[in-house]
Amino acid sequence: MEFKSLRKWLAPSALALAAAVALPTAQAADCPAPSGDPIGIGFNVALTGPVAGWGLPGVTGLQMWVDDQNAGCGLLGRPVELHLFDNEYIASKALQGARQLVFENEVSFITGIGGTTGDSQIPFLTDNGVFYAPLATADLGPERPYTIAGTDVFPRGEMMRPLYIRSIYPELKTMAIISQEDPTAEVGQAWEVGAAMAVGWEVVYDEHFGAETADFAPVVTAVLAAKPDYVSLAVTWPDYIPLIMEQLYLQGFEGPIDANYIEWSTVLPKVPAEWAAKVGGFESYPRFDDPWWGEPSMQHAFGDDWIARYGPGGPEDVGTPMTGIDYLYVPTLQIWAGGVAKAGTLDPDAVIEAIRSNPWVMTLEGPATITGDEMWGIRNMMSQPVPTTQFSLECNCKRIVDMRRFEPFFEAHRATIMGVVEARGLAWHQR
Repeated sequence: MEFKSLRKWLAPSALALAAAVALPTAQAADCPAPSGDPIGIGFNVALTGPVAGWGLPGVTGLQMWVDDQNAGCGLLGRPVELHLFDNEYIASKALQGARQLVFENEVSFITGIGGTTGDSQIPFLTDNGVFYAPLATADLGPERPYTIAGTDVFPRGEMMRPLYIRSIYPELKTMAIISQEDPTAEVGQAWEVGAAMAVGWEVVYDEHFGAETADFAPVVTAVLAAKPDYVSLAVTWPDYIPLIMEQLYLQGFEGPIDANYIEWSTVLPKVPAEWAAKVGGFESYPRFDDPWWGEPSMQHAFGDDWIARYGPGGPEDVGTPMTGIDYLYVPTLQIWAGGVAKAGTLDPDAVIEAIRSNPWVMTLEGPATITGDEMWGIRNMMSQPVPTTQFSLECNCKRIVDMRRFEPFFEAHRATIMGVVEARGLAWHQR
Protein backbone atom coordinates (compact mmCIF):
# COMPACT_ATOMS: atom_id res chain seq x y z
CA MET A 1 0.00 0.00 0.00
CA GLU A 2 1.39 3.40 -0.99
CA PHE A 3 1.35 6.37 1.38
CA LYS A 4 2.16 9.94 0.44
CA SER A 5 4.81 11.65 2.54
CA LEU A 6 3.42 14.26 4.91
CA ARG A 7 6.64 16.20 5.43
CA LYS A 8 5.99 19.08 3.05
CA TRP A 9 2.44 19.42 4.31
CA LEU A 10 3.14 19.21 8.03
CA ALA A 11 5.75 21.93 8.31
CA PRO A 12 3.72 24.75 6.69
CA SER A 13 0.66 23.76 8.71
CA ALA A 14 2.75 23.80 11.85
CA LEU A 15 4.07 27.24 10.95
CA ALA A 16 0.62 28.62 10.27
CA LEU A 17 -0.70 27.39 13.62
CA ALA A 18 2.40 28.00 15.72
CA ALA A 19 0.90 30.90 17.62
CA ALA A 20 -2.09 28.80 18.63
CA VAL A 21 -0.28 25.56 19.40
CA ALA A 22 3.40 25.94 20.12
CA LEU A 23 3.86 29.51 21.23
CA PRO A 24 0.96 30.59 23.43
CA THR A 25 3.15 33.35 24.87
CA ALA A 26 2.45 35.24 21.65
CA GLN A 27 -1.06 35.82 22.97
CA ALA A 28 0.16 37.76 25.98
CA ALA A 29 -0.45 41.20 24.44
CA ASP A 30 -4.03 40.30 23.48
CA CYS A 31 -5.39 39.32 26.90
CA PRO A 32 -5.00 40.08 30.60
CA ALA A 33 -2.49 38.05 32.59
CA PRO A 34 -4.14 34.94 34.06
CA SER A 35 -5.55 35.39 37.54
CA GLY A 36 -7.65 33.58 40.11
CA ASP A 37 -7.38 30.04 41.42
CA PRO A 38 -5.02 27.86 39.35
CA ILE A 39 -6.36 25.03 37.20
CA GLY A 40 -4.53 21.91 38.36
CA ILE A 41 -2.83 19.48 35.96
CA GLY A 42 -1.64 16.17 37.43
CA PHE A 43 1.24 13.95 36.29
CA ASN A 44 0.65 10.57 37.99
CA VAL A 45 3.47 8.50 36.57
CA ALA A 46 6.55 6.39 37.26
CA LEU A 47 9.29 8.87 38.08
CA THR A 48 11.52 6.12 39.53
CA GLY A 49 11.95 2.40 38.86
CA PRO A 50 12.25 0.34 35.65
CA VAL A 51 9.41 2.17 33.87
CA ALA A 52 10.66 5.69 34.69
CA GLY A 53 12.08 6.01 31.18
CA TRP A 54 8.50 6.40 29.95
CA GLY A 55 7.63 8.89 32.67
CA LEU A 56 10.36 11.10 34.11
CA PRO A 57 11.46 12.87 30.89
CA GLY A 58 7.86 13.95 30.29
CA VAL A 59 8.02 16.39 33.20
CA THR A 60 10.07 18.77 31.03
CA GLY A 61 7.57 19.14 28.19
CA LEU A 62 4.62 19.48 30.55
CA GLN A 63 6.36 22.21 32.53
CA MET A 64 7.21 24.04 29.31
CA TRP A 65 3.53 23.96 28.28
CA VAL A 66 2.37 25.18 31.69
CA ASP A 67 4.90 28.03 31.72
CA ASP A 68 3.93 29.09 28.20
CA GLN A 69 0.24 29.13 29.16
CA ASN A 70 0.93 31.22 32.23
CA ALA A 71 3.06 33.66 30.28
CA GLY A 72 0.11 34.14 27.96
CA CYS A 73 -3.62 33.99 28.64
CA GLY A 74 -3.64 30.95 30.90
CA LEU A 75 -6.64 28.64 30.54
CA LEU A 76 -10.10 30.23 30.89
CA GLY A 77 -8.19 33.29 32.08
CA ARG A 78 -6.75 31.37 35.04
CA PRO A 79 -3.17 30.20 35.64
CA VAL A 80 -2.27 26.53 35.24
CA GLU A 81 -0.32 24.54 37.84
CA LEU A 82 1.49 21.20 37.40
CA HIS A 83 1.44 18.65 40.25
CA LEU A 84 3.61 15.49 40.23
CA PHE A 85 3.10 12.10 41.87
CA ASP A 86 5.55 9.17 41.55
CA ASN A 87 3.49 5.98 41.37
CA GLU A 88 6.53 3.81 40.46
CA TYR A 89 4.21 2.02 37.98
CA ILE A 90 2.43 0.33 40.89
CA ALA A 91 -1.35 0.18 40.50
CA SER A 92 -2.18 0.78 44.15
CA LYS A 93 0.14 3.78 44.31
CA ALA A 94 -1.45 5.19 41.14
CA LEU A 95 -4.85 5.19 42.84
CA GLN A 96 -3.29 6.80 45.91
CA GLY A 97 -1.79 9.44 43.63
CA ALA A 98 -5.10 10.08 41.88
CA ARG A 99 -6.84 10.65 45.21
CA GLN A 100 -4.11 13.01 46.36
CA LEU A 101 -4.10 14.96 43.10
CA VAL A 102 -7.89 15.31 43.06
CA PHE A 103 -8.63 15.94 46.74
CA GLU A 104 -5.52 17.90 47.75
CA ASN A 105 -4.47 19.58 44.51
CA GLU A 106 -7.95 19.82 42.91
CA VAL A 107 -6.70 18.84 39.46
CA SER A 108 -9.06 18.69 36.47
CA PHE A 109 -6.76 16.62 34.24
CA ILE A 110 -4.27 13.81 34.95
CA THR A 111 -1.87 12.22 32.52
CA GLY A 112 0.37 9.18 32.94
CA ILE A 113 1.60 5.94 31.38
CA GLY A 114 -1.63 3.98 31.80
CA GLY A 115 -1.94 0.19 31.73
CA THR A 116 -2.44 -1.26 35.20
CA THR A 117 -1.79 2.18 36.68
CA GLY A 118 -4.62 3.50 34.54
CA ASP A 119 -7.04 0.68 35.40
CA SER A 120 -6.63 1.35 39.09
CA GLN A 121 -7.51 5.05 38.97
CA ILE A 122 -9.86 5.51 36.00
CA PRO A 123 -13.08 4.47 37.84
CA PHE A 124 -12.30 6.96 40.62
CA LEU A 125 -11.44 9.73 38.15
CA THR A 126 -14.56 9.03 36.08
CA ASP A 127 -16.76 9.26 39.18
CA ASN A 128 -15.16 12.62 39.99
CA GLY A 129 -15.37 14.04 36.46
CA VAL A 130 -11.59 14.27 36.05
CA PHE A 131 -10.02 13.66 32.63
CA TYR A 132 -7.31 11.02 32.36
CA ALA A 133 -4.87 10.88 29.45
CA PRO A 134 -2.71 7.74 29.44
CA LEU A 135 -0.10 6.97 26.81
CA ALA A 136 -1.79 3.70 25.90
CA THR A 137 -4.97 3.93 23.81
CA ALA A 138 -5.68 0.40 25.05
CA ASP A 139 -6.96 2.11 28.20
CA LEU A 140 -9.93 3.53 26.29
CA GLY A 141 -13.42 2.04 26.58
CA PRO A 142 -17.11 3.01 26.53
CA GLU A 143 -17.25 2.97 30.34
CA ARG A 144 -14.44 5.57 30.47
CA PRO A 145 -15.98 8.70 28.92
CA TYR A 146 -13.35 11.11 30.25
CA THR A 147 -10.31 9.05 29.25
CA ILE A 148 -8.59 10.36 26.11
CA ALA A 149 -5.45 8.92 24.55
CA GLY A 150 -3.33 8.76 21.43
CA THR A 151 -0.38 11.11 21.96
CA ASP A 152 1.60 7.86 22.23
CA VAL A 153 1.11 6.06 18.90
CA PHE A 154 0.77 2.74 20.77
CA PRO A 155 -0.50 0.42 19.38
CA ARG A 156 -0.70 2.14 15.99
CA GLY A 157 3.08 2.32 15.86
CA GLU A 158 3.25 -1.37 16.69
CA MET A 159 1.19 -2.01 13.56
CA MET A 160 2.99 0.37 11.22
CA ARG A 161 6.55 -0.78 11.95
CA PRO A 162 6.13 -4.32 10.56
CA LEU A 163 4.67 -2.71 7.43
CA TYR A 164 7.64 -0.37 7.02
CA ILE A 165 10.22 -3.08 7.71
CA ARG A 166 8.49 -5.35 5.19
CA SER A 167 8.72 -2.55 2.59
CA ILE A 168 12.51 -2.17 2.94
CA TYR A 169 13.36 -5.86 3.52
CA PRO A 170 11.04 -7.68 1.08
CA GLU A 171 13.38 -10.69 1.01
CA LEU A 172 12.94 -11.43 4.73
CA LYS A 173 10.19 -13.82 5.84
CA THR A 174 10.19 -14.67 9.55
CA MET A 175 9.69 -12.60 12.69
CA ALA A 176 10.12 -13.11 16.44
CA ILE A 177 8.42 -10.87 19.01
CA ILE A 178 8.89 -10.58 22.77
CA SER A 179 8.05 -8.28 25.68
CA GLN A 180 7.59 -8.60 29.45
CA GLU A 181 4.49 -10.05 31.11
CA ASP A 182 2.40 -6.91 31.52
CA PRO A 183 -1.20 -6.19 30.47
CA THR A 184 -0.22 -3.25 28.27
CA ALA A 185 2.57 -5.21 26.60
CA GLU A 186 0.24 -8.13 25.96
CA VAL A 187 -2.28 -5.88 24.23
CA GLY A 188 0.41 -4.17 22.14
CA GLN A 189 1.95 -7.47 21.13
CA ALA A 190 -1.42 -8.78 19.97
CA TRP A 191 -1.99 -5.80 17.67
CA GLU A 192 1.56 -6.02 16.33
CA VAL A 193 1.32 -9.75 15.60
CA GLY A 194 -1.98 -9.19 13.79
CA ALA A 195 -0.49 -6.43 11.66
CA ALA A 196 2.67 -8.44 10.96
CA MET A 197 0.64 -11.40 9.76
CA ALA A 198 -1.51 -9.07 7.63
CA VAL A 199 1.54 -7.85 5.68
CA GLY A 200 3.05 -11.31 5.24
CA TRP A 201 5.41 -11.96 8.15
CA GLU A 202 5.57 -15.53 9.45
CA VAL A 203 5.68 -15.17 13.23
CA VAL A 204 7.98 -17.95 14.45
CA TYR A 205 8.32 -16.84 18.09
CA ASP A 206 5.74 -14.93 20.15
CA GLU A 207 6.34 -14.94 23.90
CA HIS A 208 6.48 -12.84 27.08
CA PHE A 209 9.31 -13.00 29.60
CA GLY A 210 8.85 -12.46 33.33
CA ALA A 211 8.86 -8.83 34.43
CA GLU A 212 11.39 -9.78 37.11
CA THR A 213 13.93 -11.03 34.52
CA ALA A 214 17.50 -9.85 35.15
CA ASP A 215 19.50 -12.17 32.86
CA PHE A 216 18.38 -11.85 29.24
CA ALA A 217 20.92 -14.27 27.74
CA PRO A 218 18.54 -17.29 27.89
CA VAL A 219 15.62 -15.14 26.68
CA VAL A 220 17.53 -14.13 23.56
CA THR A 221 18.92 -17.64 23.05
CA ALA A 222 15.35 -18.95 22.90
CA VAL A 223 14.35 -16.21 20.47
CA LEU A 224 17.24 -16.88 18.10
CA ALA A 225 16.67 -20.65 18.23
CA ALA A 226 13.51 -19.97 16.20
CA LYS A 227 15.75 -18.49 13.46
CA PRO A 228 13.90 -15.22 12.88
CA ASP A 229 14.93 -12.81 10.14
CA TYR A 230 13.53 -9.89 12.15
CA VAL A 231 13.12 -9.36 15.90
CA SER A 232 10.58 -7.08 17.54
CA LEU A 233 10.92 -6.08 21.17
CA ALA A 234 7.37 -4.77 21.00
CA VAL A 235 6.39 -2.86 24.18
CA THR A 236 9.42 -3.91 26.23
CA TRP A 237 10.11 -1.50 29.10
CA PRO A 238 12.88 1.05 28.35
CA ASP A 239 15.25 -0.20 31.06
CA TYR A 240 15.21 -3.70 29.57
CA ILE A 241 15.92 -2.63 25.99
CA PRO A 242 19.71 -2.09 26.42
CA LEU A 243 20.09 -5.49 28.10
CA ILE A 244 18.22 -7.33 25.35
CA MET A 245 19.98 -5.41 22.59
CA GLU A 246 23.33 -6.30 24.17
CA GLN A 247 22.43 -9.99 24.07
CA LEU A 248 21.21 -9.80 20.49
CA TYR A 249 24.58 -8.27 19.57
CA LEU A 250 26.64 -10.78 21.59
CA GLN A 251 24.71 -13.71 20.17
CA GLY A 252 25.30 -12.56 16.59
CA PHE A 253 21.91 -11.31 15.39
CA GLU A 254 22.20 -8.83 12.51
CA GLY A 255 18.68 -8.61 11.10
CA PRO A 256 16.32 -5.68 11.64
CA ILE A 257 15.19 -4.96 15.21
CA ASP A 258 12.29 -2.78 16.29
CA ALA A 259 10.66 -1.75 19.56
CA ASN A 260 8.01 0.58 20.84
CA TYR A 261 10.68 2.92 22.25
CA ILE A 262 14.49 2.88 22.18
CA GLU A 263 16.60 5.40 24.08
CA TRP A 264 19.95 5.25 22.31
CA SER A 265 21.89 7.03 25.05
CA THR A 266 21.33 3.92 27.20
CA VAL A 267 21.83 1.37 24.41
CA LEU A 268 25.08 2.61 22.83
CA PRO A 269 27.20 1.90 25.93
CA LYS A 270 26.20 -1.75 25.42
CA VAL A 271 26.62 -2.20 21.65
CA PRO A 272 28.75 -0.72 18.83
CA ALA A 273 27.12 2.09 16.88
CA GLU A 274 27.93 0.28 13.63
CA TRP A 275 25.87 -2.71 14.74
CA ALA A 276 23.03 -0.41 15.80
CA ALA A 277 23.01 1.11 12.33
CA LYS A 278 22.99 -2.35 10.75
CA VAL A 279 19.95 -3.57 12.72
CA GLY A 280 18.15 -0.24 12.41
CA GLY A 281 16.52 -0.07 15.80
CA PHE A 282 13.19 1.06 14.37
CA GLU A 283 10.80 2.73 16.81
CA SER A 284 8.07 5.37 16.91
CA TYR A 285 9.15 8.30 19.12
CA PRO A 286 11.12 10.95 17.22
CA ARG A 287 13.15 13.77 18.66
CA PHE A 288 12.16 17.31 17.88
CA ASP A 289 15.69 18.26 16.84
CA ASP A 290 15.26 15.91 13.86
CA PRO A 291 15.89 17.74 10.54
CA TRP A 292 12.87 15.94 9.08
CA TRP A 293 10.54 18.48 10.70
CA GLY A 294 12.07 21.35 8.79
CA GLU A 295 12.64 24.90 9.97
CA PRO A 296 10.63 26.83 10.87
CA SER A 297 8.21 24.35 12.41
CA MET A 298 6.60 24.02 15.82
CA GLN A 299 8.58 20.83 16.46
CA HIS A 300 11.86 22.59 15.75
CA ALA A 301 10.82 25.53 17.95
CA PHE A 302 9.95 23.16 20.80
CA GLY A 303 13.31 21.40 20.40
CA ASP A 304 15.23 24.68 20.50
CA ASP A 305 13.34 25.82 23.59
CA TRP A 306 13.89 22.48 25.31
CA ILE A 307 17.64 22.50 24.61
CA ALA A 308 17.98 26.12 25.79
CA ARG A 309 16.27 25.27 29.07
CA TYR A 310 17.09 21.62 29.82
CA GLY A 311 20.08 20.90 27.57
CA PRO A 312 23.83 21.25 28.28
CA GLY A 313 24.52 24.52 30.04
CA GLY A 314 20.83 25.36 30.32
CA PRO A 315 19.41 26.73 33.58
CA GLU A 316 17.70 23.39 34.30
CA ASP A 317 20.17 21.01 32.61
CA VAL A 318 18.82 17.47 33.09
CA GLY A 319 22.12 15.86 32.13
CA THR A 320 20.68 13.73 29.32
CA PRO A 321 20.00 14.36 25.62
CA MET A 322 16.54 15.26 24.39
CA THR A 323 14.41 12.11 24.12
CA GLY A 324 11.21 11.04 22.42
CA ILE A 325 9.39 11.25 25.76
CA ASP A 326 10.06 14.91 26.63
CA TYR A 327 7.12 16.13 24.56
CA LEU A 328 4.99 12.99 24.64
CA TYR A 329 2.47 14.01 27.32
CA VAL A 330 1.83 17.46 25.85
CA PRO A 331 -0.36 16.74 22.76
CA THR A 332 -3.25 15.15 24.67
CA LEU A 333 -3.03 18.01 27.15
CA GLN A 334 -3.29 20.39 24.20
CA ILE A 335 -6.40 18.59 22.98
CA TRP A 336 -8.03 18.71 26.44
CA ALA A 337 -7.11 22.37 26.92
CA GLY A 338 -8.48 23.18 23.46
CA GLY A 339 -11.73 21.45 24.44
CA VAL A 340 -11.87 23.47 27.67
CA ALA A 341 -11.31 26.72 25.80
CA LYS A 342 -13.93 25.87 23.17
CA ALA A 343 -16.48 24.80 25.81
CA GLY A 344 -15.68 27.77 28.04
CA THR A 345 -15.90 25.53 31.10
CA LEU A 346 -14.18 22.67 32.94
CA ASP A 347 -17.40 20.63 32.94
CA PRO A 348 -16.23 17.24 31.62
CA ASP A 349 -19.31 16.49 29.51
CA ALA A 350 -19.09 19.86 27.77
CA VAL A 351 -15.34 19.44 27.27
CA ILE A 352 -15.54 15.98 25.69
CA GLU A 353 -18.34 17.18 23.40
CA ALA A 354 -16.16 20.12 22.34
CA ILE A 355 -13.20 17.81 21.66
CA ARG A 356 -15.27 15.49 19.47
CA SER A 357 -16.80 18.42 17.56
CA ASN A 358 -13.49 19.14 15.83
CA PRO A 359 -12.80 17.29 12.55
CA TRP A 360 -9.11 17.49 13.43
CA VAL A 361 -6.85 19.23 15.95
CA MET A 362 -3.29 20.47 15.46
CA THR A 363 -0.87 19.21 18.10
CA LEU A 364 2.89 19.11 18.60
CA GLU A 365 2.86 15.77 16.77
CA GLY A 366 0.91 17.10 13.80
CA PRO A 367 -2.77 17.06 12.80
CA ALA A 368 -4.85 14.59 14.82
CA THR A 369 -8.31 13.30 14.04
CA ILE A 370 -10.53 12.18 16.92
CA THR A 371 -11.51 8.56 16.34
CA GLY A 372 -11.36 5.16 18.05
CA ASP A 373 -14.89 3.71 17.76
CA GLU A 374 -13.80 0.54 15.95
CA MET A 375 -10.67 -0.11 17.99
CA TRP A 376 -11.91 0.83 21.48
CA GLY A 377 -15.69 1.30 21.31
CA ILE A 378 -15.49 5.06 21.96
CA ARG A 379 -14.40 8.10 19.94
CA ASN A 380 -11.76 9.31 22.39
CA MET A 381 -8.55 8.45 20.48
CA MET A 382 -6.45 11.10 18.81
CA SER A 383 -4.87 9.75 15.64
CA GLN A 384 -1.96 11.75 14.29
CA PRO A 385 0.52 10.67 11.59
CA VAL A 386 2.62 7.73 12.83
CA PRO A 387 6.41 8.19 12.59
CA THR A 388 9.04 5.48 12.29
CA THR A 389 12.61 6.27 13.30
CA GLN A 390 15.88 4.47 12.60
CA PHE A 391 19.32 4.75 14.19
CA SER A 392 21.71 6.98 12.23
CA LEU A 393 25.50 6.90 12.43
CA GLU A 394 25.61 10.55 11.35
CA CYS A 395 24.35 11.71 14.74
CA ASN A 396 24.53 8.50 16.80
CA CYS A 397 20.82 9.04 17.38
CA LYS A 398 17.48 8.22 15.81
CA ARG A 399 16.10 9.96 12.76
CA ILE A 400 12.67 9.83 11.16
CA VAL A 401 12.59 7.62 8.06
CA ASP A 402 8.84 7.30 7.54
CA MET A 403 5.58 9.06 8.41
CA ARG A 404 2.18 7.57 7.54
CA ARG A 405 -1.48 7.88 8.35
CA PHE A 406 -2.69 4.80 10.18
CA GLU A 407 -6.32 4.74 9.06
CA PRO A 408 -5.92 3.43 5.46
CA PHE A 409 -3.77 0.55 6.66
CA PHE A 410 -6.17 -0.42 9.43
CA GLU A 411 -9.17 -0.31 7.11
CA ALA A 412 -7.41 -2.58 4.61
CA HIS A 413 -6.31 -5.16 7.21
CA ARG A 414 -8.82 -4.78 10.03
CA ALA A 415 -10.23 -8.31 9.79
CA THR A 416 -6.83 -10.01 10.15
CA ILE A 417 -5.61 -7.68 12.90
CA MET A 418 -8.80 -7.81 14.94
CA GLY A 419 -8.94 -11.58 14.48
CA VAL A 420 -5.63 -11.98 16.34
CA VAL A 421 -6.58 -9.49 19.08
CA GLU A 422 -9.95 -11.15 19.65
CA ALA A 423 -8.45 -14.65 19.61
CA ARG A 424 -6.36 -13.59 22.60
CA GLY A 425 -9.35 -12.08 24.38
CA LEU A 426 -7.81 -8.61 24.32
CA ALA A 427 -10.36 -6.60 22.29
CA TRP A 428 -12.11 -3.76 24.12
CA HIS A 429 -15.39 -5.68 24.34
CA GLN A 430 -13.65 -8.69 25.91
CA ARG A 431 -11.92 -6.91 28.78
